[in-house]
Parts: sequence; C-alpha cells; structure tokens
Amino acid sequence: MKRLLPFLIVFLLVGCSANKPTNTQEGAMPGSSSATEFVAPFSATMTGTQVAAELERRYRDTRDNCGSASMPAFLCTGLILRGTEPSTQFDAWNPSPISVKNGGVSFTFFRSDYKVKRLAYTYDSGFIFYPILSTPPGKLNIEILCFFPVDGSSNARPNGGCGAHPNYPIASKSCEEQSPIIDTAAKWEAKYRKDASTGSKYESMCSFNVRDAANNAAASRFLEGMRGGRLISPDAFNTPNDMKLKTWAQNIPGQIPMEAFFYTKLTGLAGAQFYQRRFRALTGVTIPIIFIPFPQTLDQSATFTFRTADQTQ
Repeated sequence: MKRLLPFLIVFLLVGCSANKPTNTQEGAMPGSSSATEFVAPFSATMTGTQVAAELERRYRDTRDNCGSASMPAFLCTGLILRGTEPSTQFDAWNPSPISVKNGGVSFTFFRSDYKVKRLAYTYDSGFIFYPILSTPPGKLNIEILCFFPVDGSSNARPNGGCGAHPNYPIASKSCEEQSPIIDTAAKWEAKYRKDASTGSKYESMCSFNVRDAANNAAASRFLEGMRGGRLISPDAFNTPNDMKLKTWAQNIPGQIPMEAFFYTKLTGLAGAQFYQRRFRALTGVTIPIIFIPFPQTLDQSATFTFRTADQTQ
C-alpha cells in the first residue's frame, strides 16, 4: 500500500474541500501526473455518455506511470475489463471455483497503445472495474498481482495465477525469479520466442510481478511487460493479455468496484443487459452499458458509445 499513501492523502483533502464496480470460470449465484487528476467522478453522478467519455479518456491515456516508480500505469489509465457469459446459475462478478482455489481472477488490460482484438474465450460482454486511484468510497480496492503480456495459462498456476505452471516448474517462475532475472522487454521477448520454438510459450511464460509489495519496481515491471508484448506483435493483439487480480469474496456485488458493463458485438448486448438487471436487483444500483467494438487491426482504435436503447428498465 506504500504507493497509494500520497494519493489517499490528496483524495481526503479533495473530498473535504468538495463538501463545504457447469461454468468453470464463474462462481455460484446466491440462492442456487498530479494526484488530483487521478480522481475521476463517480458513475453515480455521471450520465452514461459521461461514463463512455471517461472510459475513452483512460483508453487514450498512454503515460508510463501514475506519478512515481511505485505507481504502475494501470492505477490510473487504461481499462481493466473482464469478459464473462450470462447464466442463471452464477453471477458473472463472482470469482470462479478456479479463482477461489488459486487466488487470482483474470482480467484484460486494454489501452490505445496496448490493443487486443478479442476477449478471452471469445466472450462478447463483461464488466469494467474502476482503476484503483478512482475507486469510489465503499468499494473494494482489489490488488493487481501480476501481468502476462499474452495469455499465460494462469488457471493452472498457484500464487494468484502468477506462479510457476506445473508443466514447467522452473521455466515459468515469475520474471523476477528467473535466472538470470527477466527485467526488460527485450529479455522477456527473447524468452518468449525461445519457448515458442518448443511449443510451450504459454505454459512456460513468466509473469511480471506488480503487487503492491513490489513498491518501486512495480511501475517499471508493468511498463516492460507492455513493451515486451509490443515486441511480439501481433501475438499480443491476437491473444488477450492476462492481468491477475486478487480473488475477492463471493456474493458482495455492492462492494465490487464496478464502473460499467460492456459488450463488443451485437450478440453481446443481451448478456450485458442481463448483468445490468441482475446487478440492479441485488444492489438497487444501475450500472451503465457501454458498447465497445474492439479494433480488428492494429491501425484501428476502440470506440465507446452509450446508447439509451441498450439500457434496461
């Protein structure tokens, strides 16, 4: 938490002056630059169009960090999103049995300089978390554990999905545990291409440890991870990256830092509407649905649209 202390102090000061977010992926449904610029308005006080504009702003914000070496870019920029599927058997925002077992939930980091063309498992709907430095009061600050520049077969890994894959217990250790250490994009790329030549590039991949405990190493590790992904283009565009977040408790929708639901294709709208209805039924809060068609070439960019007709009653 060291890297968050300066922000929290500023946050409190700003707040005072202003007051003179069988399926093997999901859990069961219950019953079956300056710190001040990091503080985004809460969705409860924003229109759907404003939420879409805020998402696009962060998508296009390509800074290297959020103000210091201990504050990785994902704390204030980009989108932290998770693809899911609708079901009456589980709530999409509940951690899956696998996530409960290994301690990590997979998300995708999405930014204009780190594009992906699809979600994991080709899902076409899901939800977006607030970045930690914009999380509203009363919502969980869910720690980001590690980052795989492309899919790292993390479901089979321990330690929040960041540890060594059982098929490659040495080669797949976290990047800072490699011998020699992997601490630059070039080194990561070299290992990836070597592993790819043997057909084991996903299971033997190393992840960049960006836990809060990494402190002043965290921002550079995440930055080198993104740079490494760019070096293996188009692999990191065609195959989604894997950002692991610490598993949270089941059945606490009101505490989850949910910013928006989204869909990427027309086929995903019904799913996003299902999430919206269900979340409202549980919490009394309506989270906006945003249409985000993903770029299909590296020259394209994502767009962000709030459509009144997409919202449920």
